Amino acid sequence: MSRIFYLAFGAAGGVVVVRQAAKAAAALTPTSLAGSFVQSVQEFFADVREAAAEREEEIRGALGLDRDPDDPAPPAPAGLPEDVDDLERTMRLVPGARRP
Repeated sequence: MSRIFYLAFGAAGGVVVVRQAAKAAAALTPTSLAGSFVQSVQEFFADVREAAAEREEEIRGALGLDRDPDDPAPPAPAGLPEDVDDLERTMRLVPGARRP
């Protein structure tokens, strides 16, 4: 009786091991790896686009580019004198910007 138990136990264990190995081998095919790589790259570029859009909105708001031209100009941000022009304000808001 114990031989039948061990035989069945070994067969069940063998089936589990073979199925897991087949699943791992399918995950490591070139098609599967390329698909996951493409998906990762697409997610990365989506994150970059989202961050760039947020930063652009931040800069446009700080420079007042989205406001109505008929509205009076907003006061200068804290720490900047009133006579600072748009170029100087841009130079302070955009890291790495250079003078033309």
